[in-house]
Amino acid sequence: MVVYNRRKRAIFFEDQEREQAKILALARSAVVEGTASPAQIALVDGIAEEESLMEKKKAERKLPSRMLWWLHGEWKEEKVLKEQRRLAVEDFKKKEAEAANGSVAGSVTQAVQAAQEARFNSSPSNENVTAGGSLDEQAAKAAAFADNMAKGASRGWFGWILGGSKKD
Repeated sequence: MVVYNRRKRAIFFEDQEREQAKILALARSAVVEGTASPAQIALVDGIAEEESLMEKKKAERKLPSRMLWWLHGEWKEEKVLKEQRRLAVEDFKKKEAEAANGSVAGSVTQAVQAAQEARFNSSPSNENVTAGGSLDEQAAKAAAFADNMAKGASRGWFGWILGGSKKD
């Protein structure tokens, strides 16, 4: 049944295409002869416009992508990126030269140690320093909550009546 319906649909569409082609051929011949109605003229003009647009799209597809970028004005972005790359390379070379002038041996380890010392010295209390990601932070919060519970910070089931809050 499905195969039969597909065949019938294909036959129907072929018939429709043949009828449309006949109508277009009659309209084109009438336009050439000069006896065309306004509808036939509009049909021929519309089809000609569609064909020209399709040809234009096909021609654009053949152009390399750089040419399309140039046509659409995005080629200016390439100049900006080139300038950013040049500045980044200059900055890197400048930092590399500064590192070469300083102590070459152990400069990476010294930098890591200095960063660790700065991190530990800048924190107000060393016991709250968490190393790691969000799971470590959640564990620290859970530990702090457990400490508060052990100290009696909770007021029990009816703590809200006496003015307690859920954050306690």
